[in-house]
Amino acid sequence: MGATDAPSVSDGAEPGQGDVVEAAWQRLLHREDMDIRLVRAAHAEPLLRQLHPSSSHQDLHFSRCTGDWSWDVPFVMHLPGGRYLVVGPSRSQIVGEADTAEEAVALVVGGLPPSCGPAVIGRREELDRLEMTPPEQIPGDDERRSHASDQTG
Repeated sequence: MGATDAPSVSDGAEPGQGDVVEAAWQRLLHREDMDIRLVRAAHAEPLLRQLHPSSSHQDLHFSRCTGDWSWDVPFVMHLPGGRYLVVGPSRSQIVGEADTAEEAVALVVGGLPPSCGPAVIGRREELDRLEMTPPEQIPGDDERRSHASDQTG
């Protein structure tokens, strides 16, 4: 397995948060239909690199959970002339316009929710549950994976 390959469930390994998120980034970094400057700029930003990325119609989205979308992080849309529009979390909330990918990334970072941390494995409900749990009671990755497999198996 290469340095950027993440273990898959078919390999018999349960991926951790970092594996799932990095695998999603690697898919975007290698898609020919993506604005590679934007994806590289976002991947270079540590606060965004820890979030789960996706693309829809070449818009770049970020989620604080891996199983569905948290819909609480701004995202980047394209404007004519190679410019960018940062909106969100909803399409009606305009954060700002940017001339470069780096400026767009900075606008997204400026709009991150308070205490935005690494994407959690699971759906929005898991994220909500963890946010209501005192920090000292939040399980580590191994415990979360074990709990998730208990729920699905």
